[in-house]
Amino acid sequence: MEELAEILRMHAQKYPLMKPQDCVKLIYQNEFGPEHALGDLASVQQMIEEEMNTAESGDTELFTEIGNGLVRVDLYQARGKISAQVLAECFVRTANMYKGSLSALLRKLKYLSANAGNLGFAYDEQELKEYLSFHRSNAYPAVHHTPQYREAYHPHYRVIRRDMLEGYFDGRKVLC
Repeated sequence: MEELAEILRMHAQKYPLMKPQDCVKLIYQNEFGPEHALGDLASVQQMIEEEMNTAESGDTELFTEIGNGLVRVDLYQARGKISAQVLAECFVRTANMYKGSLSALLRKLKYLSANAGNLGFAYDEQELKEYLSFHRSNAYPAVHHTPQYREAYHPHYRVIRRDMLEGYFDGRKVLC
């Protein structure tokens, strides 16, 4: 849980308007990777191209660590650096590799709940408790970012295994 704590603290600092739902999304992605890619590789690539072309500047970094060997690749920042084709291939491969488990997700959510006051989030523990209760009552689904998060940070990213993009961390551009 040490890595998760570090990731949560980093996100609390980088995205101070995060709400409990945004934390749950982060933890869900940390455990399960990207949600299963819909459609064939060509349609995934097309969706990424369209989003890259319309994404607003949100993140200032190309990659944001989410732990468990995964990063969020900002599509606005990726323009001109990583092709939609490469991102689509890496995204689909990542989606097929990460299965995760409900029991591990529950352990991570329990950690979040038990340590909420020490992670640096702006919301209060009661707000987190209420959201986790709501999330549990809906059988722990994948969730979207909150409207506040979307408005403030314009998230346009894909979750990809960090090692598939290692070359982009040191300038070599060795991919998938």
